[in-house]
Amino acid sequence: MSTDRAQRLKDYLQLISSGGVEEMLATAEAAQPAPTLESTGGTGVLEVVDKHLDKARDGLRKLAQGNDVPLDQLVDIEAIIIPDKRPVFDIRNNSIVLPQGLLSGAEQLWTKLVTDAALTQRIEKVLPSIGRVELPGQTAIPYGGTGFVIGDGLLMTNRHVAEIFARGLGTTARFIPGRRAGIDFRRDTDPGAVFEVASVLMIHPFWDMAVLKVDGLPAAAAPGTLALDDARDLKGTEVVIVGYPAFDGRNPGDVQDDLLHRRYQIKRLQPGKLQGTFETNSFGKMVPAGTHDCSTLGGNSGSPVINLENGQVVGLHFAGRYLERNYLVPSSALSRDSRFVDTGAKFSGTPPGDPNEWRKWWIRADEGESVGTATIAEGSAAVSQGNQQGVSAATGSAVNVGNGLADIEIPIRISVSLGAVTARAPTVEIGTESVAAEESPAPGGAVVPKAPGDYIGRTGYDELFLSRGTQLPPIAVPMPVASDPNVLAPTKVGDHKLDYQNFSLMMHAKRRLALVVASNITEEHKLRMPEVGRDYSRKGLFNERWFPDTRLDEKYQLPDVFFSKDSGAFDKGHVARRDDVAWGATFELLLKGNVDSFHVTNCSPQVARYNRSDDGVDNWGDLENHVLAEAATERLCVFAGPVLSEDDRVFVGAGPNKTIIRARIPTRFWKVVVARVLDGNGLAAFGFMLEQDLSDVPLEFAVAEEFIKSLHSLDEISHLTGVRFDPVLLAADQCDELRGMEVAMRAGAKRAGDRLI
Repeated sequence: MSTDRAQRLKDYLQLISSGGVEEMLATAEAAQPAPTLESTGGTGVLEVVDKHLDKARDGLRKLAQGNDVPLDQLVDIEAIIIPDKRPVFDIRNNSIVLPQGLLSGAEQLWTKLVTDAALTQRIEKVLPSIGRVELPGQTAIPYGGTGFVIGDGLLMTNRHVAEIFARGLGTTARFIPGRRAGIDFRRDTDPGAVFEVASVLMIHPFWDMAVLKVDGLPAAAAPGTLALDDARDLKGTEVVIVGYPAFDGRNPGDVQDDLLHRRYQIKRLQPGKLQGTFETNSFGKMVPAGTHDCSTLGGNSGSPVINLENGQVVGLHFAGRYLERNYLVPSSALSRDSRFVDTGAKFSGTPPGDPNEWRKWWIRADEGESVGTATIAEGSAAVSQGNQQGVSAATGSAVNVGNGLADIEIPIRISVSLGAVTARAPTVEIGTESVAAEESPAPGGAVVPKAPGDYIGRTGYDELFLSRGTQLPPIAVPMPVASDPNVLAPTKVGDHKLDYQNFSLMMHAKRRLALVVASNITEEHKLRMPEVGRDYSRKGLFNERWFPDTRLDEKYQLPDVFFSKDSGAFDKGHVARRDDVAWGATFELLLKGNVDSFHVTNCSPQVARYNRSDDGVDNWGDLENHVLAEAATERLCVFAGPVLSEDDRVFVGAGPNKTIIRARIPTRFWKVVVARVLDGNGLAAFGFMLEQDLSDVPLEFAVAEEFIKSLHSLDEISHLTGVRFDPVLLAADQCDELRGMEVAMRAGAKRAGDRLI
């Protein structure tokens, strides 16, 4: 690990200075201990250097000689590099404040931001139009990132910031019910006035960008000018970004604390240089981003990247990796998008408009807006072909609430619907089976397994799924196992795992429910709609009969009749969502995934209305969509199941042949979503629970109105469920990281023990 970090540090030094390690070593050797500072403004940079200097010098010598460098010395090198080469300036009353005691190299380079009057004026002119995106009413994490004015009442920010409070792609984005947003153009040492966001004009289907409408902007917040010059062609050009950096647990804490004087979430200016172009993943697709090397942190999402030569905005910061590179959406690229140009954004000249290479993404977003393919929940009969949508109960209008498409856009859409709700069709009895009446046959019936041999060829869960079809190094995502294997139901051949198309599961013998279900999920268009001319709607694929698995003794499965003769108490909830596992290289494979999801082994009884939502979004929310904001591919691995507690209440229901079944009904469900991180070299795991308090509610079918969605650590989920996660997943757990907080916030969840976000 320290070897990799040392190489990254060496590469970074070469990136930001022509002399590389040798230049920084010479600077450190010449540096003197810091004098006593009388300023009360917090730790000065010279004090930072003094604290780290001795070990940093030794580490730099080792680095220059190609020797191993201890981890603590690497941290000390970083602690003197960052303040020196890429410092952070305070902004007070929209004026730039010079950091205390910069080293001589940085002093020559960056003190000009306050000593060159013309340059200072050029930068300070745009500062009043840059603000913090506030989230009124969401007190656990009160702000989402940065935004800046680009036109009359127009505010630009990141798509992944806007999706904290809005849903939809293209020009039909809408506020999530109950969510609000605002902009504070000050937020330095003190808060300023908050101007409320009136509407969401656009969430771009290709770039990580959104445009918001804000009425009554102050006169000082004049629109910044978007450059027509391509930032990707301006390598070496000096820039600054302005935003609201937050503490980021992914980076060394002491370096951040020293750099920002332990004061976060306030307005800061960070200088650096443009570093050319680099293809990176954004919402599940590769985009030709611009890059820069300013010292950004998590709260900088949505910051403008400003060219020092002319004060024009050359890009929108949207992501980055510590000591490597940061990514921006080039303003020149947006000038080639007539949809964006038509918003009225201010450019430095006449924007060219179309054509552009992301036209297909607009087409897909438009299809999601206009065609009659909206789904209200997993139980709805209509399913978008490649685009998940919801229908607003208040307006009846179709609103895209997922990723704009297959190819994910921040995210793949997961909602373990723990299932979505299965619509109850009129039925007729045929022997002991209930089948829907007056339904025309759907092709899925031909692939329903009727004997153990019919399962041959079912792929099951693939632990290398996140590496398939990519040039990224293989990373395994092992399926969780039972902490106590004795609780598992054995198959008729003595195994414990049941493989289906694109997912696998293990059953709890006593509870007759799945202990854990592991799914591979993708929104790749070629796998979601592999053959032209097919009917990919839910009804067109299968007549939706639930059926048992012939590989497993019936005593380990709850029969369909338990649900169909429950007086309306329960919904049949898919643990592996039908829509998530219905994909394949051929139509037949897609059918198998779709049909296999209707095994009763993949069903968990959920109190009626548990997964229903008036606004068309199931209660899990678009978790996959939010996780994909942090992902390097459009693929996810998802684990889910019920929390099987001995305290669960017993329901007496119907069994086959007029028998009686007593079953404990779970009231909590868990889900873990795993993605490759942005650079593709690691994993990020996010654990969630959905629960309702039924302690004071008669089980006879009353349901608490509020469903509580929360982010939990994998350790806690393991403790509650009896499911054991592989160490690689425990190491990737994002519960206590900034990335986890951001995903939870965008999903409308809370962190365990916190107030609702």
